[in-house]
Amino acid sequence: MFDHLKRLRTAKGFGVHSPFAFNFITNVLFEKYSYYAYFDIPQYLSEKHIDAPISSIHQLSFRIVNFFHPKNVLIVGGKQDYALPLFVNAASPEARIICLTDQETKSKMSEICEGKIEFWHAFRFEQMDAMIVDMQLLPKAYGISIENLLKISHNQTFWVIRHIDADKGSRRFWKEVQTDPRIALTFDMRQDGIVILNSSYYKLNYLV
Repeated sequence: MFDHLKRLRTAKGFGVHSPFAFNFITNVLFEKYSYYAYFDIPQYLSEKHIDAPISSIHQLSFRIVNFFHPKNVLIVGGKQDYALPLFVNAASPEARIICLTDQETKSKMSEICEGKIEFWHAFRFEQMDAMIVDMQLLPKAYGISIENLLKISHNQTFWVIRHIDADKGSRRFWKEVQTDPRIALTFDMRQDGIVILNSSYYKLNYLV
């Protein structure tokens, strides 16, 4: 009960003293405005007869990318999540979007996204401005670890970690993210987590 009430208060900005965090929580994470992409992308997928359920993480990712406007975005995992790259592209049309995913998802995604994204078969050490990592059913072969993510990050990079409570491994990974001294801000949204690396901010972990 206490955890639930704390999340409700933080989501409304109560007790958040950082101007950046207050703005990010109230005007990005919990923004109420409905963007065109929220309607256009489901319609586009429906017209193509693609079964791709839309969830809050798609709209959240859109808002975060729209806020930061990263130039290079890496999407890891997300088996058969055909909608996510479309939301990222809609939020930042000029961004280079790379997907590290399985062959089945790649084939279908190539058709749906019409050449707007690139695909990796293995993890590469290329610097990224943003990463969206799905911890659910994440193959170990992808080599996803805090160390590897940090190696391809810079001070302005942000991470979106999906399904932080999917299993014991994902919960342990998220806990390590929260306690890592190299990571400035984390926003725990129960199922998903947001990571801000910017070292100009004091280290804080928010429950929202």
